[in-house]
Amino acid sequence: MNLLLLAPGKQSFMAQPNKKKKTVPVKKQPQNTFSVNPEYLGYFFLGIILLTVAIIRIRLLSFPLERDEGEYAYFGQLILQGIPPYKLAYNLKLPGTYYSYALIMSVFGQTDSGIRFGLLLFNLGSITFLYFIGKKLFNIFTGATAAAFFAILSISPSFLAQAAHATHFVTFYALGGTFLLILAQEKKSSLIFLFSGLMMGLAFIMKQSGLFFSFFGGLMILVWYFSHEDRKIAKTLLNLAMYGAGVVIPFIVVVVVMKMSGVFEKFWFWTMTYPGTYGSRIPVSQAGDYFILAFKSIFSHFSLPWITAGLGLVVLAFYPKKGGSRLFALIFFFFSFLPVVPGFYFRSHYFIPFLPAVGLMAGIFFDFLNQKVGPQFKQIGILTGGAVLLFMIIGLNKEKDFYFNGDPVMLCKMVYQTNPFAESPAIAKYLNANTTEKDNILVLGSEPQICFYAKRHSATGYIYMYDLVFNHPKVKEMQNEMLMEAGRSKPKFIVFANVKFSWIGEPHLGDTIIKWTNSYLQANHYKLTGIVDIAPYQPSEFVWNDAVFSYKPKNENTISIFRREDIK
Repeated sequence: MNLLLLAPGKQSFMAQPNKKKKTVPVKKQPQNTFSVNPEYLGYFFLGIILLTVAIIRIRLLSFPLERDEGEYAYFGQLILQGIPPYKLAYNLKLPGTYYSYALIMSVFGQTDSGIRFGLLLFNLGSITFLYFIGKKLFNIFTGATAAAFFAILSISPSFLAQAAHATHFVTFYALGGTFLLILAQEKKSSLIFLFSGLMMGLAFIMKQSGLFFSFFGGLMILVWYFSHEDRKIAKTLLNLAMYGAGVVIPFIVVVVVMKMSGVFEKFWFWTMTYPGTYGSRIPVSQAGDYFILAFKSIFSHFSLPWITAGLGLVVLAFYPKKGGSRLFALIFFFFSFLPVVPGFYFRSHYFIPFLPAVGLMAGIFFDFLNQKVGPQFKQIGILTGGAVLLFMIIGLNKEKDFYFNGDPVMLCKMVYQTNPFAESPAIAKYLNANTTEKDNILVLGSEPQICFYAKRHSATGYIYMYDLVFNHPKVKEMQNEMLMEAGRSKPKFIVFANVKFSWIGEPHLGDTIIKWTNSYLQANHYKLTGIVDIAPYQPSEFVWNDAVFSYKPKNENTISIFRREDIK
């Protein structure tokens, strides 16, 4: 099987047509009965990629949820109970991912495994979309290579990619919208432009940073207009209008649903007003330092894809592909990076929407070698194809214990260290066993996964403490609202997370909450009934009921569980 068969043979739909040349009769060569159809070979390679990802993700189905996933799962759980987002829980993300979780859990169950199986399907969909994007823009080889590089990166723990973050859903819809954008231009179909816009609009409601992909699609429609000599302004305006309508429809639906659900004011504040405040925590002057620190960590973990993608950017200027495919790839690369930027946090999973563009540039580099060196060295297809496979093997081998060997629960402790994610199911099991469905629990800390696992409502809509412990104009107002909600709910249990990463902010701003908690515990007859002593890199110790009074924690990070003894 010669991987050279994956090299380009058909010109991209975006290339400018060549002038007609006189055909010269060529002596017919005998057919090679052992040749393989490049289409079948491409699908075979794609199948191997998808199977590899599926095997890894299925092995990690029981990986405990982290706090972002806990947020999405808790919101999704409330939705399945008929409770709209922003009524009993607040956060600054648009509700697309919440509804995605609700859909996944309605099909696969409200469990770790159910959520991660849903993520698997979205991840496989993203890889498949990228394969067809690379194939349509360039050729089968480029599409397959891009899919391979993206697949390896999209499961890497260096991006916390085992978690069902909103960025995975943004990536799926953005790639789907990009594929339809290319197809719409190829078919000259305004209707397909509408569907492309719908996908881009869905990327936006998964998370606000997905909006950059909507701008990308609109810009490409204009680029195609100005790059053609036969410009049709009416048709271009129609395409733009259809695409734009598709982009805004999902958001309009969200607004209408929030209005009809009676939560519009909360929805608007948390998703449109407050994000500007939250995103201003890191000054522009420090943005470069934060990016360099984040990228150094990612690059050092597995540098080959980034080096290859960088080479792809360099050779793009010399790539022997005519027409707009090169420009499309370059603009796609730029707009794929923009979702990483808002807020200047540069957290590792924020890079996930950028990874398909990295994979595409890697594919361009290897295809460049095929096209430039291939005519002189006939075996270059085998060598480049072999190099892609080698890079995949190297990437898998770097994390072989994570992908193929380690226990998911202990892997969670290794990745997240003293965050209480591996411990949350056991805490929630205790809370569930000692409460009824009518009881509320108050989690003082940023650990919403506990509410999800316990299947109990939070005593306050503030499921994160982060918004309450950094200095901003609304911080006192938010603290007062949280404390009022918590006191009014009379929670059966109060869970206090004495965990560093559960209270990221300015410590003194949490004094009001701590003082209130101490006073409330005493005034309302709460009794300490549980201590979780969180040990890094090894199983934590759980102490329940009367044993807590003689127990002295051995570690800095602990969780204390208090039970209300006298409820009137």
